[in-house]
Parts: sequence; C-alpha cells; structure tokens
Amino acid sequence: MTQTLGLETNTRRKDLLKPEGFKIRLASLLLSTLAINIFSLALPVMTLQVYDRILPNPGTGTLPVLITGVCLAILLEAVLRLCRAYLIGRSSASYEHRIACKAMNRILNADLNKIGSYGIGEHLHRMSSVGKLKDFYNGYSATVLIELAFVPLFFILIAYIGGVIVAVPAAILVLFTIVSLWKGYGLRGALQRRETVDDKRFNFLIEALEGVHTVKSFALEKFFSRRYEALEEDSTFANYKVTEATSGTFNAAAIFSNIMVASVISVGAYFVLGGALTTGGLIAILLLSGRIMQPVQRALSLWTQYQDFRLARKHIEDLLMTPQHEITPKTPSGQTLAEGKLSLSNVIFRYRNEDTPILSGIDLELRRGEAISISGAHGSGKTTLLNLIAGIYTPQEGEIILDGENISAYRAEELVRHVGYIRSVPLIFRGTIRDNITCFGQTSEAQAKELAALVQVDKDVAKLPGGFDTFLTGTNTDSITPGLKQRLAIVRVLANKPRLILFDGADRALDKDGYATIYSLLARLKTKTSMILVSDDRNIYGLAERHYDLVDGTLRQKTIGANTNNVRPYKELRL
Repeated sequence: MTQTLGLETNTRRKDLLKPEGFKIRLASLLLSTLAINIFSLALPVMTLQVYDRILPNPGTGTLPVLITGVCLAILLEAVLRLCRAYLIGRSSASYEHRIACKAMNRILNADLNKIGSYGIGEHLHRMSSVGKLKDFYNGYSATVLIELAFVPLFFILIAYIGGVIVAVPAAILVLFTIVSLWKGYGLRGALQRRETVDDKRFNFLIEALEGVHTVKSFALEKFFSRRYEALEEDSTFANYKVTEATSGTFNAAAIFSNIMVASVISVGAYFVLGGALTTGGLIAILLLSGRIMQPVQRALSLWTQYQDFRLARKHIEDLLMTPQHEITPKTPSGQTLAEGKLSLSNVIFRYRNEDTPILSGIDLELRRGEAISISGAHGSGKTTLLNLIAGIYTPQEGEIILDGENISAYRAEELVRHVGYIRSVPLIFRGTIRDNITCFGQTSEAQAKELAALVQVDKDVAKLPGGFDTFLTGTNTDSITPGLKQRLAIVRVLANKPRLILFDGADRALDKDGYATIYSLLARLKTKTSMILVSDDRNIYGLAERHYDLVDGTLRQKTIGANTNNVRPYKELRL
C-alpha cells in the first residue's frame, strides 16, 4: 500500500507540471528533425562523389546537377531549422506563461496556516525557477534525443567508407561521454549549494527592505551591510563554482572536438597514403565525424541544464503542491443572506501542529447588529482570532459559523460582502487610488466614491495632482499620509457593505480629523452592522455592548458596572 501511495504521489507531481490546455506539435518537431538529419547527409555524400568520381572524370555533366541538388538540400535544411526553432520558441513561451499562472494561482489560493515556513525570498526564488523547465517540456529535449539516434547511422556510414577508422571517433566519443557525465555530477552539487545560499540571501534582502525604516531608526545600517556582505560573498563563491563547472564542461566539448578532427585527419592520412582510403572518403569521414559531435554537444548542453532542471522542478512541484484553501460545500438550506450573525464553537488554532495552541476552546455568539470589544495583552492572539473570523486562517478544531454557513463555505468574492476586516496597518496595493478603493474594478466605483465622501477621502484626494488616478506603490515612499492610507483601506473594505465589521486597532494611524470621521462612521454603522472592536481607545471601546478579555487563549467576558476601576486604563478622550 505504501508503494502504491508513493506511485500516486509521483504521478500527481508529474501531472502538476503539465498545465491545462498546453500542447506541443510533437509530430511536426519529430518529422522536421528527421528531415534535417537526412538532408545533413547531402554534403558528405557530395564530397565523396566529387573527389572520387567527378574529378577523375572531368568530362561528365554530373557536377552541376550534383551541386544544384546539394544546394537545394542545404536550403531546405536551413528552412526546416528555422521552422523548428519557431515551434520550439512558441511552445516555450506558452508553457512558461501557463505554468507561471498556475503557480501564482496556487500561491493566491494557499491555506495560509499550512503554507509552511518559507520566506518571501524563497517564494520569489521558486517562481524564478519556472523559466528553467521549458526546454524539457517544449519538445527541444525530444529533438535532441532524435538527433542522438542518428549518431549510430553516422558511425555506420564511417565504417562503410573507411572501415576500421571508425574506431577513432568511437573511442574519442566514449571518452568524451565519460568526462561529461563526471563533470555533470559535479555541476549538480555546485547548483544545489548555490540554491541554498541564494535562498538565505533573498530572504535576508526582503526582510531588510521591509524593515528598512526600523533598521535606520536604530542605526543598524553598517551591521546589516556587513551581514549582507557575508551572504553576498557566499553567493558569489557559489556562483563562481557553478560557472567554473559549466565552463569546464563546455571547454571539454571544444577540446574533444578538436581532438577528434586531428585524430581523424592523422589516422585517415595514414590510410590514404597506404591506398586503403581515398581522399574523398577521408573528407567525407571528417564531415561525418563533425556531425557526430554536434548532437552529442547539444545533448551535453541539455545534460548540463538537466542538473539545474532537477532543482527547479522540485521547487515548482513543491509550489504547486501548496495546501489549498478548501471550500466547504454549502448546505442546501444554508442561510447566505448577509446579516452579521456569528458563532464560534470550541475553536482551537495553532500555527504549527507541534506548537501550543494560541487559541483554545473559543466560544462566542454575536447577534445581528451587536457590537463587542476584545482586549488582551500584546501577543495574546487578538489579531489571530480576527484572522480566523475573516476566513484568512482555518481552525484546526471547532467551527466558525457566519450567517448560517461555515466560514470556509464562502468564496472570497462572497466573503467580503459578509465580513469586512479593517487592519491596524493599512494594506495599499500597487496601483492608482481608484484601483485601491474599487479592488481593481471588483467593486462599483460609484459605491466606493459614496463611502469615500462619508470619510472625507474625496476632499483629500482632490488636493492631489492626479486625484483618484494618483499612483501608489504600496510602500512608505508614497506621497500620501498614513492617515489617508488608512482611510483608503477602510473605504475599500466597507464599500462592499459587509454586515460584520472587524476593527483591529485601525485608529492608531489616523490624525485628529480622520479619527473623528471614522469614529462617527462606526457610531452610525453600529445599529446596522455587527462589530468586533479591538482598540485601546476609550471612545471606540465605548461603542461595544459586551466586553471580552483574551487570556491564555480563551475569551472571558467582563462585567462592567458603574465602577470601572477593574478596567485597565485607556487613552485620554480625543473628542
């Protein structure tokens, strides 16, 4: 049974690398390769005829006809090579496009709490591996193998023309193959070392760039520079070893090519002087020996690429086997009307199976139009709980029921109309302000601008030179204030009119006017939507009807009466 499961897994991994709808014109490539190799025999055959038959009898009219036929064969060979290159290039582009889209879809639909401990740099490195697969799926490798199949035919022709002289190119080819395989295995080890070092360097680079403002605030530039220099040194040395192994392999090919030419000429000249071989036969054998080396050299190049391909294939297979967010089928009588009703039953969550649960036995009922607050120490799991309710993470145990359906039964485009998650750090996408508030056209622009007017985003945007067409990069280099970024994110979330609002300390980035606007909006929405509020602000805290503390992974309801001394201190009123 274990063997069967292993075979099924291997088959599944291979199928992953064949994107849906991708086809190669294999028959056309095979026929063109056969024709190219047949036409390539025209020049050796003509040389043999010219030197052995036509030159000794110059009065015959065969020469013009022979030259015309050979020129036609060479022209057809060139045309076929161009057509084959076009087919392979088009197949390469098609494959790379489809597999890259498939990989990106797997990333976007990944189950975030099962995606693994890979850093951003490793994901970027995995995606960059897509371009290394195409030569093994676009038909190029098949054409190389067919050309290799003609090598025995070339040896047969050499044996027919020169007899025992065939042993010379055969011996050199065997020695060349052994050396190439040995160097190929060395190249594989160098590539593996480079992959490991590059993953570390990419991860460090991404993390440093994401936290560059923190690095500068603590004056850690020199420390981080020294660390990156060490990683860059390792990467450079690993790249040097790969380049050394690759160049050594191709230099060996050039050396053996020259050795074969010199050996065939030397041994062939001896046979010509002894009368056992004609001059035309020697030239034909020399041309055929060169034809032997061409497909072998291409096979060597493919073998060299294969070492990199094996690593790239594993990266892409791991990427395409990323656990996906599963959509639970809805019940036939399931309530899908957005009302803001929420129920959590014995919810348990941990980021890794071996970790202690961050949330343990969470039970919560939220009625339509009700507002509650959740407080707790830093790192107690408040944001994790909101991520679970928003459908970003999936609990290991327990159920989260939203509007009568399990939270995992909603597709992303449905879920945003049921629950809106306002984060403490605003998420801005690379695009215009219009793109950001309409989710790149997924939300009605009129609906988004209506809400933008409620939170006075339209007034601030009107002061920008580009208005709603102002381009944002989503980084700290944007020309707009953090408060405006937060309000843009709030507009994007609330433009879908969700009936459950998750507010996770989003007031921290707001200025005085922005805070007053958002507080006023939340107060107006209180009777129309359900709310879960996580905030240190006393005014926002006061919007809640019930209050909970998150302690040791469980929710404990507070009892707050006239005496509020048992409530931890809050910020001063800002209104």
